[in-house]
Amino acid sequence: MKKSLLAVVIPAVMLAGCGGGSDSDAGPNPDEKGAVTIQVIDGYLSNAEVCVDRNRNQACDAGELLAKRTDTKGQTSLSAEDRQYPLIARIIAGETSDNDQPDVVWQDTEFYAEAGSLFLSPFTTMAHLNQQTMLDFAASLNLDSSLLTQDYVALAATNPEAEKIHLYARSIMKMLGSTLAANNTETQKVQVQELKAFIQNLVNQNVDLGTVDLSVDAQGTVTRSARFTDLAGYLESRTLYTTFLNTFEYQPRKNIFENGTIHDPATGFTSEYEVTGLKLKSDLLHTNFLYVDDAVALSFMTPDRDQNTNAYNLLSVWSERDVASGDNTYLTADDFVGQTWYHLRDLASIRDGRAAASKPAFTEIRFGTEGQIEIQPRGEAAFDASWTIVPKNELPNPNNPPYMQIIRIPYGDIALRESLAGAKGMVLQTLFHHQDIVIAKEMMNIRFDEGEVDAASIVLLTRNKALAEAIYQAWQQ
Repeated sequence: MKKSLLAVVIPAVMLAGCGGGSDSDAGPNPDEKGAVTIQVIDGYLSNAEVCVDRNRNQACDAGELLAKRTDTKGQTSLSAEDRQYPLIARIIAGETSDNDQPDVVWQDTEFYAEAGSLFLSPFTTMAHLNQQTMLDFAASLNLDSSLLTQDYVALAATNPEAEKIHLYARSIMKMLGSTLAANNTETQKVQVQELKAFIQNLVNQNVDLGTVDLSVDAQGTVTRSARFTDLAGYLESRTLYTTFLNTFEYQPRKNIFENGTIHDPATGFTSEYEVTGLKLKSDLLHTNFLYVDDAVALSFMTPDRDQNTNAYNLLSVWSERDVASGDNTYLTADDFVGQTWYHLRDLASIRDGRAAASKPAFTEIRFGTEGQIEIQPRGEAAFDASWTIVPKNELPNPNNPPYMQIIRIPYGDIALRESLAGAKGMVLQTLFHHQDIVIAKEMMNIRFDEGEVDAASIVLLTRNKALAEAIYQAWQQ
């Protein structure tokens, strides 16, 4: 969990005194009224908010928000009188788009830039958090400081140094907190140094940095993945397993994407596919993607509506690994205590069979200390319950995968609810974990009119509220 760095606001005069003042960007082009164009950049961040921090409290307050959000180049206009103040950019989960990604971003983030800056970026933010000038921050990474205050995204195609800076930017972006106060500079210092060493090694190996994405965890471990900026780039030349949040579609399907065709080895069927935005269409399937990450993607799949007028809307999980068969999920109580997780399931799959229209159910689960929990189905009153987490295997054993957890949540004496599948509690066996997403098999004892039946269904849990809400809304369409 990220710790608060800015619980005590540092006056601007102190920041300036210790090297935190701005490095003015060269060559502003004011209009006839003195307004200038500013840019919010990691890649180009469009539909981001920008605030003028007139009271210098490092927060967006009433009256400080600019009227216009950023455009497709991450740009908006700043008046001449507001150039004397620091700036804050708010990247909003589910709303702001990044041209480094297929669609919107799914994590809130805040950038900061000192007064006079024309750019708000991960670099201006890290320099501010560490009370450094941009010159000093660039020197710490052996980067050309002049390029940090230019449009390095545009320059990257022809300038190797700008390409390296762009890789740094999209990697550091993932380290930043949801707010300025939610940054842990000590953790970030470790992450940045490990990132620096890793990137230098890539340079020494003559790796094309434009084809690489990097993530650094809190311990400083760097993970490399292939870079993609659109759905077509994500799919092509991959083999992906598709798992449905549906009892009767428990077995995953294997899809091989190659040279514009999709192949299902189980049936031997092959057809061409086409991608438009986040929509994938072939003779095998129609699906609209909502979330795309290198490790996991989420989409809503329907049969071809021309062939089946009773098309249903299945929430589908895509991964290079067969998540339904289990993966190594090293979750502990610390991943839950004091946190809120959002649980999404398809009630139709449990009761009505695979041909029925989906009935998404949304449950908010607020974990207290181990043993205390609050359950709140969407639109209903919350109730208290208990919970425990136990490993399926006592110790991780790389020679005996998978290593999974069981989360038990008995509901106690509450009346059975349709929103909770008519079950007496949750028994969740974790199958897959990536960042804020967990895929689990939920084992339930369900009460039907004719009696009780044991059932299992694939469910999704996430700590990302914006993503959970977007999934639930799209699922109901």
